[in-house]
Amino acid sequence: LSVFDTQSVVERVADRTLELGVVGAAPRHRGVEYEPFLRDTIVLICPAGHPFAGRTVTLDDLRRENLILMQDGAGVRQMVEEALRRAGTRLRDLDVRIELGLQESVAHAVRAGYGVTFISRTSVEADLAAGALVEARVEGLDLEREILLVRATGRTETRAARAFVEFARETLP
Repeated sequence: LSVFDTQSVVERVADRTLELGVVGAAPRHRGVEYEPFLRDTIVLICPAGHPFAGRTVTLDDLRRENLILMQDGAGVRQMVEEALRRAGTRLRDLDVRIELGLQESVAHAVRAGYGVTFISRTSVEADLAAGALVEARVEGLDLEREILLVRATGRTETRAARAFVEFARETLP
C-alpha cells in the first residue's frame, strides 16, 4: 500500500508501477480508466472551541481565517478550488498559511490549532466522534464527491486486486 496525492497515483497506475489506485478526483489521462467506488463528503474542520465549530460560515468568514491546505495535486484540493471558483472566489483570496501532503498531516495541524482545513469526512470520522475536531459548513459550497478506483487501460485485473476491491466494498459503508 502506498499513499500519494491523486495526480501521483494516476501517473503510477498509468506507468504500471501500481496495479490499482483509489483517488478522489479524475484528472484526464489516456492511460487510465476510472470506476466509481464510494461517495465522500469534504468538510471544513476546526479544533474544538473554534468560533466556526458546528456553524455555517460565509466565504467572507473563511477569508479571515488561517487556512491549511492539501498539497497541489491532491483530489481534495482540486475539488475545493473548483467549488470556490463556482462560488466566485479564488484560492489566492484566502489566507493559506500551510500546505501539507497527507490528510493526516493536515488534520494534525488543525488539531494543533494552526487553522482550519477542508478534508475528507471519512478520514476524520474518529476525531469528529471524539470531539477532537469539529465540522463546520461553508455557505454556498457543495463538496460531495465520488471516490474512484483507477486502473491502467487494458490491464488485466489480478486476483489480489479483485480480492482487495471485494473486501473494501464489503467493509466500507
